[in-house]
Amino acid sequence: MTLDRRSLLGLGVAAGAAGLAGCAPGAATTPPGAARTPGTLAVTSAAASPTATASLTPTASASPTGSPGEAAWGEPDVKLGPPIGDGSQAPAIGPQPFQRPITKLAKGEKPPQFVVFSWDGASGNEDAILEYVKAAHAVNGTQTLFTSALYFLPKSLRTQYQPPRRPAGDSDINYMSDPTVRRTIIDTAIAWTYGNEIGTHFCGHFQDPNGVPSWTTDDWEQEISQVYKLMTTWRTITGWTDIGPLPFDYTKELVGARTPLLAGRKTLLPAAKRHGWRYDSSGVRGRAAWPVKDDYGLYDLSMFSVPFRGSSIIPMDYNFLASQAKGDQEAGSAAERATWKAEHAATLRAALKKCLNGNRAPFVIGNHLSPWLGGIYQQNLLALMTEFGRTPQVQLVSFRWLCDWMDAQDPDVLAALQAS
Repeated sequence: MTLDRRSLLGLGVAAGAAGLAGCAPGAATTPPGAARTPGTLAVTSAAASPTATASLTPTASASPTGSPGEAAWGEPDVKLGPPIGDGSQAPAIGPQPFQRPITKLAKGEKPPQFVVFSWDGASGNEDAILEYVKAAHAVNGTQTLFTSALYFLPKSLRTQYQPPRRPAGDSDINYMSDPTVRRTIIDTAIAWTYGNEIGTHFCGHFQDPNGVPSWTTDDWEQEISQVYKLMTTWRTITGWTDIGPLPFDYTKELVGARTPLLAGRKTLLPAAKRHGWRYDSSGVRGRAAWPVKDDYGLYDLSMFSVPFRGSSIIPMDYNFLASQAKGDQEAGSAAERATWKAEHAATLRAALKKCLNGNRAPFVIGNHLSPWLGGIYQQNLLALMTEFGRTPQVQLVSFRWLCDWMDAQDPDVLAALQAS
């Protein structure tokens, strides 16, 4: 059958309860309708309406990117194969849409400047993620959504989650309302049809004691088992039969992760290797460099520090919040927030320019869907997706596609990039 947004959006309603999609346990997102950015994607949805639809149609453009003659991507036409498992998934027939063709570099040839926008949490609250899907698609770009599997689980069924070292249903982040869980399932499916990767941010986002920083590899195995459970059997768990299936097999789609708090990477890697994952983005690299594979054969696609205030910062919105507002999500006057917003955008622009004019190391940007400080970071990121995507030689890509590109290069060509 054909996957369209009518089937996906059946009975989907706008998010009705705040939920955390960030790295600060206890924080809450803005109520529905608040702090929305200009150009918001309009998603029409109504309870008990199986014909509700959404449109991600980009603005027409002769050349949507900075590459002359590159045609604008159209709309997806995804046909589903038979359901698998309990019907939570029905993998699409054929390859995922909107994957750039991969070209091998000649020796000494400059690569494109890849930029990876990556989202920790990626809930369906307020349909916000679809705004970024739309923005990237309009410039022929994709991104990576590190979905928190907990956002596929309604609060009323929380004990279905069995975390390591904690009671069933425990979590350091908020559970979502039923409408928001529905939206997360729907939006995740839509995002995939537009070429985006669905990775994982795991589940409970636990701090110590007994949290992610102190987990063993066995603890990670338990957490990963819960990720697969919640993502691949959501239909059995929720009993919902009026939402279309995910258009992929998550046991194959999932090839990389970012850990909560950027912690626990050392003990995660053995488990990641056993599951056949291809990369990890849970550490911090010291400089702009081409990724290399670690001792477990995974690419280290962690963020690298960029210049900031005479020192450096990890290019993630939460780190700017911590530096600019000391972590206070409500801090700052209007003038202070305007200054912080400009500083955040200028820092990311300067970092991209440095990469573009240097060794062209892929620029990894970490983000959340929590509208801290009135949504200044989200507003910047939405605008920068368009700006970066229209910059000559720049391509917005997912981590998985980046792994494919690096694996396709001649070993000596890739080694030269990694040594630069």
